Amino acid sequence: MSGKTSVKAILAYAAGFLVALVAFVVLTLKGLTAAGLTGTHGTFTVKECSRQSTSRHSTTSHDYECDGTFRSDDGKVVDNKASMSNLDDEYDPGVKIATQGHSGSTVLSILSAGTYTLASRGEVIEDFSLAFFAVLLIVPYMIFAWRTEETGGPRLKTREAWRSIAGTRTRKIVIGTAAAALFGMIVVAPALGFALTAGS
Repeated sequence: MSGKTSVKAILAYAAGFLVALVAFVVLTLKGLTAAGLTGTHGTFTVKECSRQSTSRHSTTSHDYECDGTFRSDDGKVVDNKASMSNLDDEYDPGVKIATQGHSGSTVLSILSAGTYTLASRGEVIEDFSLAFFAVLLIVPYMIFAWRTEETGGPRLKTREAWRSIAGTRTRKIVIGTAAAALFGMIVVAPALGFALTAGS
């Protein structure tokens, strides 16, 4: 341990936990929306789709953005300029997709960068899995860094810090948090996906 934690380090830890919390909440809300528990259920009729490419660290990933018309099941909501982004598949013009709209939730629409979500079991499982992954990716390391006052120095220093907490409560907390998040990804997310869409 290196002594008293600096204000700068405390702010960094707080920011990390906040990012994880926001990601978890947004993705969980998207999962609930995809399951039909929030928002307005309807049909998205595809007009056209385009492929979007994102380059990061010499790796290029592709997804699709589709424009079309959204019509709610009760016919009260019709959006002729609807669009959905971050889709894994490209759809032909005229294809109808079960969709959940969340235009009434400004916060969710802004944070999730869209107004419509695919209404499917696969989407529910994916959103919940990503929510737990956000926790797995950030929280265990932030706890480790906070409890050991390790601020991301050289790799050897991080290894030494990890060895130094062998058998301590800190290591148990870090491993327990990672295990819980991993369990959420592998078990809880699929279980919720099947349970929430059982009647659809």
